Amino acid sequence: MRIASSATRFIGAAIAAFALAATSLGAQAEPRTCVGVDYNRMILDIIRELPTGGGYSIGSDFVAPAVQAHNVGGGRWELRVYDGHPSHCTSATYALYSHLVAVLQNGGRISLTPDQLRALEVRRRLPDGTQLVDGQGPFWIFNANGAGVAAFLKHTGTGMSFRDDKLAYARPGDFLKIFWNDNVGASEKGHQVVYTGRREVDGRDMICFWGSQKQNRKKRSGGTEALYFPAHAGAEVRNGYGEVCRPRGDIKEMIFSRVTCMEHLATGLDGMRAKADARGRGRLGMPRPFVDEYLYSLRKTSSDHATLDRMYDIAPAPASVANLTPAPVQ
Repeated sequence: MRIASSATRFIGAAIAAFALAATSLGAQAEPRTCVGVDYNRMILDIIRELPTGGGYSIGSDFVAPAVQAHNVGGGRWELRVYDGHPSHCTSATYALYSHLVAVLQNGGRISLTPDQLRALEVRRRLPDGTQLVDGQGPFWIFNANGAGVAAFLKHTGTGMSFRDDKLAYARPGDFLKIFWNDNVGASEKGHQVVYTGRREVDGRDMICFWGSQKQNRKKRSGGTEALYFPAHAGAEVRNGYGEVCRPRGDIKEMIFSRVTCMEHLATGLDGMRAKADARGRGRLGMPRPFVDEYLYSLRKTSSDHATLDRMYDIAPAPASVANLTPAPVQ
């Protein structure tokens, strides 16, 4: 589905509404944003524009989102995003991030060059036929084990990441990496989503989120029951895009990633390109992709949460992130 044009219709009002000083949450001060834009609220508004369902697949038949740069004349370039179905968790969150870029680019809030926009396209192979894998380029960073969104926000300087088991600081609209087990890397089991809140469903503590998932059954309390629960009364869980909830007890670890400085995206993408170019040309003289070596290694090896936190400046607790701004792009 394309929402770039429909989202642009409300961009003027949205920017006016979102360009506020970030508010505090309880005693915790909100980290300063580059221009005071509430990107969390923008992300939630985009979610409301997205379709529901569409099917789920982690096999070869999943359809990656189409992220395309278009010359609209007058020296202006727009980004158009078409959701791919069936989807899986990381293709859904990458599509959502791309929609955010499209709203900002098409509304004139940021100004990416054609090359920078094309850098966000989803590619399975390089022009020389080399297959791209996890850790190589924006989409395959999102798709990697570990914490793909945290990695991408660090590489581009567009946000920050933190842990918050007590949910004292997390806000709806934060990207969220859920770990179903304690492992990181090849042996991990996880899910990448957008946090939408904490709710009580039938007297049980639930973590709710938007993403792409597949309904199934799970053993709990001596029996079996639904894997996911509806996020709202009267709603249903559909395979693919949608908002759902899981019992808090199912979740071992959580990493939240918050977009705070999209104005850094152009510089961040250029920095990734420069690092890729520094590695020299590949086969047939083709440019090499940017590679996050740590995420690349997690395809076949395991790591640990302490290393993950160190690699991507993931703060350990709300008190530690109260006054953080995104780390400079290196």
